[in-house]
Amino acid sequence: MLQSIDVGPTDPILMLLAQYHADPNPEKIDLGIGVYRDHKGRTPILKAVKQAEAHLLKHEQSKAYLGPAGDPTFNTLVTKLLLDDQLTREPALSETLCTLQTPGGTGALRVAGDLIAHANPHATLWLSNPPWVTHRPIFSSAGLQLGYYRYFDPIKRSLDFEGMKEDLRDAAPGDVVVIQVAGHNPCGCDLNLQQWEELSSLMLDLNLTPLLDLAYHGLCTGLESDLLGLRVIQRHHQEWLLTYSASKTFGIYFERTGALIIHCKDKAVTQDVRQEALNLICGNYYMPPGHGASIVTTILESEELNQQWRKELNKARLRISDCRKLLTDSLNGTTAWHYRFLNHQRGMFSYLGLSETQLSELREQHSLYIGTGGRINVAGINEKNVGRVCEALKAVQRQTGG
Repeated sequence: MLQSIDVGPTDPILMLLAQYHADPNPEKIDLGIGVYRDHKGRTPILKAVKQAEAHLLKHEQSKAYLGPAGDPTFNTLVTKLLLDDQLTREPALSETLCTLQTPGGTGALRVAGDLIAHANPHATLWLSNPPWVTHRPIFSSAGLQLGYYRYFDPIKRSLDFEGMKEDLRDAAPGDVVVIQVAGHNPCGCDLNLQQWEELSSLMLDLNLTPLLDLAYHGLCTGLESDLLGLRVIQRHHQEWLLTYSASKTFGIYFERTGALIIHCKDKAVTQDVRQEALNLICGNYYMPPGHGASIVTTILESEELNQQWRKELNKARLRISDCRKLLTDSLNGTTAWHYRFLNHQRGMFSYLGLSETQLSELREQHSLYIGTGGRINVAGINEKNVGRVCEALKAVQRQTGG
């Protein structure tokens, strides 16, 4: 059976990671893998997380199955974290919301994809161009047809909002639009308030369903301001989906902790959608892992740990901003003057728009590992490596003339 298996393309992120680990150069630099790093290049465990785990070690009473919906307390607290003010003003909103714990944000994306394919198998799911590379295999594996809307202007190195709207006008009623809420991966370009309002109005006119992907909550401009897009969509749309990653926000990457939030027109529809989502989960991974959700729950339930986590998250956000400034300041005044557009991008990522030839030269000649299209993890920049990063970029620029 397995002798002639058809092998698909390797995930480019995993391929880059393998190349990095195989490189014997002790001075090699990884700016490709999208995890937060401190000034020493480590991915630290937050103090709030360590304290939450110590609490769990002492007080946890059982490791029984959670059920396909996951931890109900986690689901309630995540919903409150994202929609507290709205739920306070509109108590009935809770009856039209469904929140399910998932194995990371990617698990939430796959459940959303399965649900869309079940509800509307003829729908096209629209991704930004360029998309987060893993969006493609997740939604393709769910059996969805993919479309693409312009998002990044490679000439201006900024958001192509007019192109985005023009392409979405080709969408059919019932299609789904995936929009990254904050810290777009890979571009680092986000919609402003006016653009969110225009996009929301356009999707209403075209009868398109928003699928919001929130992977870097609190790491772009702040816990509340990173929810700008969600606020606009929630005000205007009766039907929307949101995938949430707690893995990044709480620094618990390998705990794979996330959630899928679904909003429907009324309570009866919400109950039906929730039940079908649970059916699809049972046919997939059956139920999510519990430890990460327990950590998040412990932090959000404790006033002390909640405040500690918020301070640590804000510190990480400010460090990312400092890393971006360090890189742009180091490049200013050099032949790489055009990299000043980095100042207008935000979040953990920036997009340099590099060719495969340039990326290959950076790996082979400089042991500098950067993602597809020139996506760099800004948090990987520090005082120790920024000089070598800049010299490598300038060298490739000189060799290729761009």
